[in-house]
Amino acid sequence: MFDGSGSRFAAVTGTGARVWDTRSGRQVAGLDGRGVRSASFSGDGSFLATAHTQEIRVWRLTSPGAPVFRHSLDNQHLYGAPAWDPDRPVLRYLEGGTVHALDLAAAVTSAWRDRLLDDVRLSPDGRTYATAERSGTRYLFQLRATGDGHPLHTLPPVPVPVYRDPSAPVAPRDTVPLMAFSSDGRAFAYGVSAPGRDADARRFTVWDLHRDRTRSTLDLAGPAVVSITLGPGGGTLYAARVPPVGKLSDEVWDTDHQRRTAVLTGLASSLAVRPDGRLLLGDGRVARLPSGRVGGHDLVQGDEVGALAFASDGSLLAAGDQTGRVALWDGNPRHRAGVLRNVFPAPLGEAAEAVSALALSPDGRTLAVGGDAGSVQPWDVATRQPLGGPLTTPGESIDSLAFAPDGTTLYAGSPHVPLQRYVVDPERAVTEVCARTGSTGLTRTQWHTYVPDAPYRRICGDAASPG
Repeated sequence: MFDGSGSRFAAVTGTGARVWDTRSGRQVAGLDGRGVRSASFSGDGSFLATAHTQEIRVWRLTSPGAPVFRHSLDNQHLYGAPAWDPDRPVLRYLEGGTVHALDLAAAVTSAWRDRLLDDVRLSPDGRTYATAERSGTRYLFQLRATGDGHPLHTLPPVPVPVYRDPSAPVAPRDTVPLMAFSSDGRAFAYGVSAPGRDADARRFTVWDLHRDRTRSTLDLAGPAVVSITLGPGGGTLYAARVPPVGKLSDEVWDTDHQRRTAVLTGLASSLAVRPDGRLLLGDGRVARLPSGRVGGHDLVQGDEVGALAFASDGSLLAAGDQTGRVALWDGNPRHRAGVLRNVFPAPLGEAAEAVSALALSPDGRTLAVGGDAGSVQPWDVATRQPLGGPLTTPGESIDSLAFAPDGTTLYAGSPHVPLQRYVVDPERAVTEVCARTGSTGLTRTQWHTYVPDAPYRRICGDAASPG
């Protein structure tokens, strides 16, 4: 099968599909996956849709490691290959006499960067996001507004650390940027760490987001820093270290006086601080502050923590693990409110998708769960039920999630597409559905087409057609 220009050729094999450049004869992509029955190129040849026995997948041919979109067929039987709309990012397939349309706008977005970012973080208040990108032996950090993506600040470049042992140079590719926002969105901390050995200097800067200036600079020389967390307002920084020999420990730093005030042993890597600053959570450990008393707490039923998130008032905690489960706790945390056991249903025979990011809406009623394979699923906290199906994403690991201050928009960040926006406000969603149908009222047939998961009701105009 050729694409529209004849420059690419795809062949379905017993183990997936292969794509070649017809001019050079070079293989462009090898797409793994048994059970491929048919395939079709997008209009520009950049994407390939493959129909499998149980699902439809869409692949970005410049980054074919994993599909950017997956759609379960739920025992549907396709007739022929999926067809791309020539004018819009829509994929259609025929089944049982019905044409189904899949909106792929978010999956095939033009915002995709060929060069991935080293890290992306959204502020918990949803107003700002930060990116980190290495260029040679230094990192560039940038702050942008989530509302329209415009740059707020390009921060001074940060060089990679230097080991104290001059005979062991630091390899820039082995370094990692570390970033953290305070829970109230007032401060941002950033720096660079190199694992394995003691460093002469590890400079971490705390930026005041309200005054647009540096608040403090800390020198965390010594063992490798593996994670940082900011307390409310940015007055306290928590740094988790891993020495070459010994156990991981957490340090508490007073950012205004630029001094270490405490060392917390046995906490493991600090992942989240409660908005009031009186509780710090790590991997199965909890530190009560300011006393520093550390105790064990199994938040995720014996599995490794993937992400943690507090409600803005600190009354609720969500903890996600590497098996795709999410546990809901009171903010202390002492009482478990429930468990979401099947956040990302995996196709039969495939490993479960791990939770990589969590966010609670400002009113605490909605939980957004992001996965390391690109899934984003909103959940109703009270009923512990999913709100619709998974949101369409660019198909890569979700590194960060946040709701807008009014709770009507969900933001997601990933390495190639640092800012993704999703409408989660029911009223705005209704308006979009009505605009899409081009009708003053949805018929019952249109309702079941556009809103298949909910009972029919009148939403467009004063009256709906009875069809």
